[in-house]
Amino acid sequence: MPPPGAWSVWIERLVASRRVRAAYASIVAHTAVLLLLAVLAAAPQASRSPPIRLSMPSPAPADAGEVEIGGPVGGPVGGPVGGPVGGPVGGTEPSPRPAAATGDSLAVVPEPPLEIGLLDPNGPPLADRPQITRAPLPTEVLVATTLPTAAEGGSKVPADPALVAPRGTISDGRPGLPAAAFAGRRGEARSRGGLDRGGSAASEAAVERGLEWLVRHQAADGSWRFDLSGCRCDGGCRHPGTVPSTTAATGIALLPFLGAGHTHVEGVHRETVTRGLYYLMSRVRPSARGGDLSEGTMYGHGVATLALAEALGMSGDRMLVPYVRDAVRFIETSQDMHGGGWRYLPGQAGDTTVTAWQIAALKSAALAGVVVPSPTIDAAGRFLDRVQVRQGEGYGYLAPQDRACTSAIGLLCRIYTTWPQEATLDRGLAHLAKPGPAGEAVYQNFYLSQALLLRNHPAWRRWNARNREQLVARQSQIGHETGSWNFADPDTAPGGRLGHTALAILTLEVYYRLLPIYGEDAAQSGW
Repeated sequence: MPPPGAWSVWIERLVASRRVRAAYASIVAHTAVLLLLAVLAAAPQASRSPPIRLSMPSPAPADAGEVEIGGPVGGPVGGPVGGPVGGPVGGTEPSPRPAAATGDSLAVVPEPPLEIGLLDPNGPPLADRPQITRAPLPTEVLVATTLPTAAEGGSKVPADPALVAPRGTISDGRPGLPAAAFAGRRGEARSRGGLDRGGSAASEAAVERGLEWLVRHQAADGSWRFDLSGCRCDGGCRHPGTVPSTTAATGIALLPFLGAGHTHVEGVHRETVTRGLYYLMSRVRPSARGGDLSEGTMYGHGVATLALAEALGMSGDRMLVPYVRDAVRFIETSQDMHGGGWRYLPGQAGDTTVTAWQIAALKSAALAGVVVPSPTIDAAGRFLDRVQVRQGEGYGYLAPQDRACTSAIGLLCRIYTTWPQEATLDRGLAHLAKPGPAGEAVYQNFYLSQALLLRNHPAWRRWNARNREQLVARQSQIGHETGSWNFADPDTAPGGRLGHTALAILTLEVYYRLLPIYGEDAAQSGW
């Protein structure tokens, strides 16, 4: 046995040895690494964070007294906030799902996306997808500040300040229902409206054939193109258009579906509408002025905004609110501050045709429950004053002039803005209707039909009977063009067959309120 103290001396020598200390450190380090690897390998799969996805929450609440336009509509996942919202759907790279604005940033959360109603057009067939449900649409705040109470069959929920219509009621008070102004487009109401107001079985059959033609000419990415590119046409239709704006083409092609009661949540054409709306939302470009859908022309922005507003009003899908709200903001900030109108580019001195599409979009957005600033409408009235003749019976394009087409447009705009000079309106309409509908003037007839019907003008029945019959007779029955129209109309020649077909269908749908802005309630509700 070693003498006392020998163990301590031996231990001190061992500890002092370089080799021993190095071996000890190596053992400790390797042990720590092995333990860490074991913990990572044993971690359950469920504990890992799910992939980040864009969710579609309701818009961030604003102050009750004033509804602020949301920030940028969004940007690509992983990119800077405020960038473009994706690119064309169906290209070589997948386009991200459109994102809703919440304040000034995207809502990117590590959780599954909310059920929003609009589906990915590249996903499975509609029949295999989850059931689409409508989000509750609040009642108009000036009428009631809450939804029905529990005693009335509902829950007490504060109304959403993002949907505050300045006048009128945006729904009948029950959650989940669309705006009442859109009810005439569905089922028995559509049939009754067509019968009572001048439609016929032949005109309704022409509408259905026209919708089928539009379905066949939708591109793979959900858009429509005036030049008929990207669809199954493959040169089978003559007279393509030349306007390059895909938002204008997609918007005007969607309007006939919405006018016939088809939305992204109901109707036999709901998948076609879903893909078209998805494309429009993917084309929103955030800007300091708001959500830009123009693609180089305010025609495109006005038509696309009108389609989105119609879809919101008909479906009650609140996911659409920030898109419509930001598009309305772009219209407001793009107005010519001096003259009050709109033209091709923001701030340009206005013309009557571009101005009409902006007024129509604003009217429809207001009926869907989105606030429209009254100074914007007042300024539009000043523009109409600038281009009128005969105290408002006729209207020019850029200046006072008595032209038939722009007079029909100006008179309809006066009706939308509740101009009080009703006798002047009726005299102007009588002057335009006296010769009857011109066979090739589809744009003029499109506007005049709406104005005559809104005013319940004495000339309506006679004028409409001729216009309805000539439209039905002019619909193509040849090959791939079956169901479409083409006119020798210089005012709409750049829109080609697609534009002419959409305008003809919209004219034949006017009887059951092609759009809510084309009904008596809309004409009288004001702003």
